[in-house]
Amino acid sequence: MIEEKVMFRGRVRIQLLLMCSLLVVLASIPPVFAQEPVTLVFWDNLFAVDEARPPEEEFIFQAIAMFEAENPDIIVERVHQAPDLGTFDQLLRAASIAGNGPDVFNQFAGGSLISFAPFIEPLDGYFTEEEMSQLVGWDSVRNDFRADGELLGVPYGAGSYFAVYYNRELMEQGGVDMENFTPPATWEELLALAQSIKDNGVQPFAIGEQEGYTGAWVMATLVGGLVGPEVFFDMRAREVPINAPEWVEAYEAYRQLYELGLVNVDAGSTPSGDGQLLFTQGKAAMWIQGGWANRDIYDIFGENAGLFPIPTLDGSVYPGGIAGGPNIALSVMNYSQHKEEAVRFIKFMVRPDILDLYVSVNQTEPSNHLQADPSVIQNPLLQAQAEQLLAGRTIYPFDNIMPGEINSMFYRLNSAVFIGQLAPQDAADQLQAAYEAMP
Repeated sequence: MIEEKVMFRGRVRIQLLLMCSLLVVLASIPPVFAQEPVTLVFWDNLFAVDEARPPEEEFIFQAIAMFEAENPDIIVERVHQAPDLGTFDQLLRAASIAGNGPDVFNQFAGGSLISFAPFIEPLDGYFTEEEMSQLVGWDSVRNDFRADGELLGVPYGAGSYFAVYYNRELMEQGGVDMENFTPPATWEELLALAQSIKDNGVQPFAIGEQEGYTGAWVMATLVGGLVGPEVFFDMRAREVPINAPEWVEAYEAYRQLYELGLVNVDAGSTPSGDGQLLFTQGKAAMWIQGGWANRDIYDIFGENAGLFPIPTLDGSVYPGGIAGGPNIALSVMNYSQHKEEAVRFIKFMVRPDILDLYVSVNQTEPSNHLQADPSVIQNPLLQAQAEQLLAGRTIYPFDNIMPGEINSMFYRLNSAVFIGQLAPQDAADQLQAAYEAMP
């Protein structure tokens, strides 16, 4: 009996020791709490949002909601930035120097993106060859446009191309036979068309050139046509000077719109958005803009709207070249604390179904994914542009290639040249001098 009690007490003592040991082990394990979602800060100034439409109808809000539903551990905080390119560049650069900018941002592909290379996380190691093979446009996001340059971002969309939009009814009022209308093949023919419309009592063009954007689109076409599609790459490489004779010739041709009275008299002081308003209010027969306007113009005019490419100058070595190309790039900042989550967001955005959603909602540019669904293109204006591009004669614009600082100066000078405040040669010389001063 005594022996059994001793054995019982021994077992109890062992059990107590085991329990104490277990408690010690458990006490050493830190408590596990539910992990807080990661917040990605996304600076967006390129995904268009129409404030008059419900947010749930806009692409970027739909895409973010879908991403967050599939990735409940990530919250995307979209910060809308100023659409003015110079202002956005200044804000992004200041924030990046301080290291408190966004995790993800969008920027124009090419030179503007490359100018932020010191702050960008190279994406080479994040994308497989298979993933990259499904998208086109990678050349526009490689550092310094080199074939072996670091990937500074991911190209988004097949790009926008510049065009002359027209109001069919006003063209007819201006004496144009729209049943047999053939778009002008040269810049000189466009000026003649505009003059004939003016002679019939209709304002030919509505232009808002305060920011200098229209000049950028026209100059891309005219200079690219005169020298060839590689000219702006050669300018960046300093193999061709910006103040080449062809640049001056193109500036002279562009300013004729104003000199001949073919635009609204206040074009030089009118913001770009107000120029669009003049056109959509029926104040002019034509308007120069990029493909990102396709949805708005078709929504307003329907079948009464049409477009044709900005024509090149007579005698061009690259006649019929259409300026434009990959527009948007998505990038990750190298100071981001959430690089893996940022890349996950970008990879979601370039999925074929999300790119199809982008095309379907905006109707401004085609998808750049090889598995894109072409049936989502419903806008006749976008369909027309796609047909015009089949010839493959494209020109990647000056301001998509050159550094952001030069582009900002370029925009400012365009307006002054347009209204005759600055001679074309002087503007070209200023641009050349500014670029020579850059390292």
